[in-house]
Amino acid sequence: GLIDGDEAEVATRSGVKRVRLFDDGTVHAELGPVQVGDELVSISTTGHSCPARPADVGNPHAVVVLDGHESVTEMDLSSAPVWSPAEAFPEGVNVEFVRQVGRTHVQMRVFERGVGETLSCGTGTVAVAAVMARRTGDLGPWRVDVPGGRITVELAQSQNGEVLASLTGPAVLVAQGEVHIPDEAVSR
Repeated sequence: GLIDGDEAEVATRSGVKRVRLFDDGTVHAELGPVQVGDELVSISTTGHSCPARPADVGNPHAVVVLDGHESVTEMDLSSAPVWSPAEAFPEGVNVEFVRQVGRTHVQMRVFERGVGETLSCGTGTVAVAAVMARRTGDLGPWRVDVPGGRITVELAQSQNGEVLASLTGPAVLVAQGEVHIPDEAVSR
């Protein structure tokens, strides 16, 4: 109810993103460039340490690709992952754990910086698709299964060599609330 029509521009800390709303509740968002880093970092979680590939989608990500027998659903993400070297992400990082289940199909869980594990992360699914595309040489589209549903990530290479990303998936209201601020708190 906040926009007219089915298209909008959304201001984010990494620039304006174009979105298109569909009648079935899905949203298509053009997220723009994604950069995959060259240097691996080490990510440690409870009882688990592994290499991760940095990716930047306007915010920092570290993508851990699990080998074929490791399960994303059984990982303990009850505490924040730690990375090394610490200076790799001075303001924190979103950490995605991913397992490839098909040619361009992956399962993912994410621990978002400052929040904890979430059901999905749009920029995280883009980071995962970009890392997997670099790893496999396949731009997809990539199907990313997260606990909150399924996201489709499309990657395209621009004329200047940048990888541009868009994603399509469900958007649902999961909570609603009101905050009441006492008048005396506002006047301080």
